[in-house]
Amino acid sequence: MDLLNKDFYKFTRDLQSNAVPTFRQDPKLVEAIDKLFYSNHLRLSDARENGQIVLPERKLQFHEVQDLLKLSLNAANKPAEAMQKDNNKRLVIKKIEDLLSGINQSAEAGDNPKLIIRNQRLWSNCIYDLDRVTLKSYNEAKKTTVCYSSNEDKTRFNTIVFVLTKVHELMLKNLTVTRRELFYQNVSRLRNQANLDVAVRDVCCLLETPPWSLGIVATSKGLIAGPLTMYHRDGSVVDCMASGGVLVPQDIEGIKEFKSTAKYILVVEKDAVFQKLLDEGALIRLGPVIIMTGKGYPDVCTRQLLCRLSIELKLRALALVDADPHGYEIFLTYKYGSLAQSHLSASLACASLVMLGGRHHDIMTLAPSEARLPLTDLDRRKLNSLLKRPYLENAVGTRIKQELSAMLTSGLKAEIEALAPTAAALCDAYLPSKIIQGDYLG
Repeated sequence: MDLLNKDFYKFTRDLQSNAVPTFRQDPKLVEAIDKLFYSNHLRLSDARENGQIVLPERKLQFHEVQDLLKLSLNAANKPAEAMQKDNNKRLVIKKIEDLLSGINQSAEAGDNPKLIIRNQRLWSNCIYDLDRVTLKSYNEAKKTTVCYSSNEDKTRFNTIVFVLTKVHELMLKNLTVTRRELFYQNVSRLRNQANLDVAVRDVCCLLETPPWSLGIVATSKGLIAGPLTMYHRDGSVVDCMASGGVLVPQDIEGIKEFKSTAKYILVVEKDAVFQKLLDEGALIRLGPVIIMTGKGYPDVCTRQLLCRLSIELKLRALALVDADPHGYEIFLTYKYGSLAQSHLSASLACASLVMLGGRHHDIMTLAPSEARLPLTDLDRRKLNSLLKRPYLENAVGTRIKQELSAMLTSGLKAEIEALAPTAAALCDAYLPSKIIQGDYLG
């Protein structure tokens, strides 16, 4: 027995001597993260305390003023907020009924029914001085007419009517449905998912209401991880510290409260990099941080969640994308919004997002020559298209255009993996140095 006790004591002593020491962040990194967090909070607090809500010089439309107020003020009176939602819902239902009634009356009178919709394929139909791509008001925007008589437009017209009818039913019954579920309710008429997506966008434009308020939610593909707890209106609670992260919820509007100890958000382009960071312990090594990914080009749910987190938790968001045209387009979509979803930019565009990496100068200084890839013809067309984006015609946009022009001139691109070949190098060297340096783009 004495021998056994001696062996056990020796084993525990050796175990303690070989124990892995507690990880400690670089003090410079801690200071940089604190600066990122506190400077953002102080900037927002000072602006509110001094009443310095900076608005663009352009005279705002009424609905834009409403959007700004919703984003900058927390609703203190919940019963009043619920009453306003009910009123808005009744107004939307009435608008749908008026549209469907007008279509029926035109058909009964022997006329060709038609719908007039704002054209969302034109950059000229957008305004850009609110730090996001915003669709012009109905009176100012160029319109497109969808007629039942035209063979080309008949499918689009029928699909819009189908969506209007379904939305009316969903709102009356307080139900929600995913776009995919809606598609399978009438596959023969819709033919493909793209037709339905265009019709949902058209209906949102007609009703001037986001799809989630109409009972139509997108299927999310994004992932999120970190010290964040999401409390849903149905009573469910989601802890994002789960291994491998959790799927971004489909119903972002259904989240009533966020609680987090994070000091910033890291938005990662690719799922592979997201998983590598988690496996390497980035939540601790780079923390406290919330890490998100849209798995490439971001879906609506991921963009909407990022927008809410940055506003409600007052956190700065940093983007980590490939140093190529596709990566820059993804960054710009998160930050400014997209042309196709310009009517939803108030809920989707994260104006506070800045690019952490990979930058073009990172390619030239960090990537081995064999990892630097030549731009394809498609890449060059993409870069030239991005350079023409109207929302880059400002001081911030000028810096972004300089990066795009430098990439076009060099003819080179690279993936994040080329700048940091291992997960350890990415987590312990590249990202900390970029955060400490603090030279953000955007």
